[in-house]
Amino acid sequence: MHILVVNDDGPPSKRLSPYIRPFVDALEAAGHLVSVATPAASRSWIGKAHLIEASLTATYVDKDSFEEDGTYREYRDSDGLEGNGNEWVVVTNGTPASCTQLGLYNLFTSRGPIDLVVSGPNHGRNASTIYNLSSGTVGGALEAVTCGKRAIAVSFGSKDEQPVETICAASRLTVRVIQYLSRHWDPNVELYNLNVPMRADVESRPVKYTRTLPIYWPRGCLYAENEINGTNGVNGVNGMQMHHKQRHFKWSADLVDMKKALQAAEQGTDAHTVLDGCTSVTPLRANLWHVPGLEGELDIDIDTHV
Repeated sequence: MHILVVNDDGPPSKRLSPYIRPFVDALEAAGHLVSVATPAASRSWIGKAHLIEASLTATYVDKDSFEEDGTYREYRDSDGLEGNGNEWVVVTNGTPASCTQLGLYNLFTSRGPIDLVVSGPNHGRNASTIYNLSSGTVGGALEAVTCGKRAIAVSFGSKDEQPVETICAASRLTVRVIQYLSRHWDPNVELYNLNVPMRADVESRPVKYTRTLPIYWPRGCLYAENEINGTNGVNGVNGMQMHHKQRHFKWSADLVDMKKALQAAEQGTDAHTVLDGCTSVTPLRANLWHVPGLEGELDIDIDTHV
């Protein structure tokens, strides 16, 4: 198969994106043609967004020139518009969704049609409705579905540093699951969401179909207010100074309650399955479907008739 790989963690790096290179190596070792497009920087929690006011720059980078911090060494320009075939594409101002769009339609046209889009492997789990709807990894796969392509989102379930052997084992297993799903794709499924536990014996553990755990934020826990609040002075009418109160917030996700909810998830859900040491395969459709039974005209004045 010709597989397009995108992600939300950016180019290979030891801290932020440690899984993509071993995974791509495993796909290629299994005989697949792999084209890779990644955002130039981490785009976690961005969902299926496009940065519509930003210009995108696609840079073809030899896959062996990446450093541990995600930067890359300069090298001689390749011949041809789409590189020499040994290159990945790094998209400045890119998101997983834009990498999917460019990867499908612009970046690799000389390599033939793309059969499957794989988004990931994410650096950490994407299990439950909250994480799936927020995830750039799932967002990259959703974008592929809106382009009429089959897609699989892949998340490796740990942000802790992992032994190389564990990463390679998870990569090999994921390739086997992808190949199985490609051969046995259910016609009602538009994308699959995979969560793979990071453990040395992952290849011998069960792989299970699951359902998504429904979950909601219990409180405001994503942003913290900075200690310093201020005002912003602007020139007002007749030169008078006008002040607008400002409050300052920064991303500061406190996920303690969410982790407890995931640990208490019922059997058969994606969260319970991956936390139990098994690989979770969740079949999904890419839509926000309407609730049946609510049809016809609304009488918005009904309360005034009483």
